[in-house]
Amino acid sequence: MSTNVLYVCTYWGVRSQIAKLLTDALGESDLYVESAGFETGTVGELPRQLLQERGLDLPAESPDTLFKCARRKAEYDYVITLCNQHSQENYSVLYKVVDMLFGARSEIVHWNIPDFMSITASGDERIVAAREIVGTIETEVCRFVQQVRERQIGTD
Repeated sequence: MSTNVLYVCTYWGVRSQIAKLLTDALGESDLYVESAGFETGTVGELPRQLLQERGLDLPAESPDTLFKCARRKAEYDYVITLCNQHSQENYSVLYKVVDMLFGARSEIVHWNIPDFMSITASGDERIVAAREIVGTIETEVCRFVQQVRERQIGTD
């Protein structure tokens, strides 16, 4: 049985795209994963470089918006938000919209993930901070995939 997942974040969906790529890289054939942003835009070069180091191609264009996913009436078992609750992101607005659009049909999960735009360092320190963001996303993805596996085993 396939598990459908939508990763969502504010802005242009960079963190959600990274989560999708990292999930897909795990090769879980029973996970169908999409990503979405709150709005569309162009993905920055730094996240793209960091994913290229891992052999993953992060597109320059943002994914669909979560509104487009909702209009398609896509069904998700899980909708996972990747926002930083301690930044200037409008995470509370995103949470309300996600709950309104998907809460009746999906389990909503929130991950506290800093945004790349919140990095104030420069040079090597900027790269280190960005790698930490990718590492945090990877940790959460691995934890989530393991939980899904355990739930599937429990229902077999």
